[in-house]
Amino acid sequence: MNLNILAMKHASIILFLLLFLMPGKTNAQQEPIYGQYMFNVSVINPAQAGGNNANQWGVLSRHQWLGVDGAPETQTVFANFRLPRRLGMSIGIYHDRLGPEVSLQFQTDLAYHARITDNFNVSAGIRLVGSHLRVNLSEVPNTDPGNPLFQENLSSGLMFNAGAGILAYSNKTFFGVSVPKVFRTQMTVSDSDFRKKQATHLFAYAGLNLDLSDEFLFIPSTMFRYVDDAPVQLDLNTVFSYRNILDFGPMIRTNLTDENDWFDAVGFLIGIQFLEKWYFGYMYEYPLSDIRNLTKQTHEVTLRFSWDTTRERFIRSPRYFL
Repeated sequence: MNLNILAMKHASIILFLLLFLMPGKTNAQQEPIYGQYMFNVSVINPAQAGGNNANQWGVLSRHQWLGVDGAPETQTVFANFRLPRRLGMSIGIYHDRLGPEVSLQFQTDLAYHARITDNFNVSAGIRLVGSHLRVNLSEVPNTDPGNPLFQENLSSGLMFNAGAGILAYSNKTFFGVSVPKVFRTQMTVSDSDFRKKQATHLFAYAGLNLDLSDEFLFIPSTMFRYVDDAPVQLDLNTVFSYRNILDFGPMIRTNLTDENDWFDAVGFLIGIQFLEKWYFGYMYEYPLSDIRNLTKQTHEVTLRFSWDTTRERFIRSPRYFL
């Protein structure tokens, strides 16, 4: 057997044992990371609900560190609607997998958009979350098939949480802050010593829409991500939009915690509007951390459908809300 493959399998066994099987061990669960969060901004901020110029529904799939056994995978189904009385609503279903751990989450957001001036709005949103965690121990590779620890799977049952966020925007600028899950709930699995605590997340993001010409729009943006017991990250994104049909641009993710290794990943985005109401987006991400010794690929794709709404437009949303 190839020594690299053997080493990876042994490392996987050790990792899964440490994360999931140590009695009384508490681990911080993180929200899925999206390379180009603008494909579905409501995933990080409930105040984005109803913030688009049209109603939308879509799907998104992220495959991180392709080729590594047990690497993170995320699939998402989402929808975003305008409602009467300057309200907006979004819903999302998120399926996330990391090694033997599989989580399923349903969330619904409600936001109110207040017009401050003719060209400036502020919205505030709240989120309700229901989730379920399953640990498939029978899928963990081990050298002792008879080990009782690997004979059954663990389930957390249904858990609830809540989140909140604010968003300030005009047709040229935007700034948002959110905490997707406010409560640090501890997940427990019946008949086991498995413990897993929900990590606190804080997102802050901002950007501009700059007209370069009648045909080109330049959209620089940044997002700050803080997670308990995890590196502090800052994403830098630039998107060039051609006639609101073709979007393309690079991204870079930095690690602000490790002064010796600032850069975590680089990548690029491309998006195409077609058949008037459909949008396809693709993102490629190349890791700059030590994981690049095992894989050099992370892929993210999305497909979205938009349709006009008869609801009053608060103002024309920034092109950032792709």
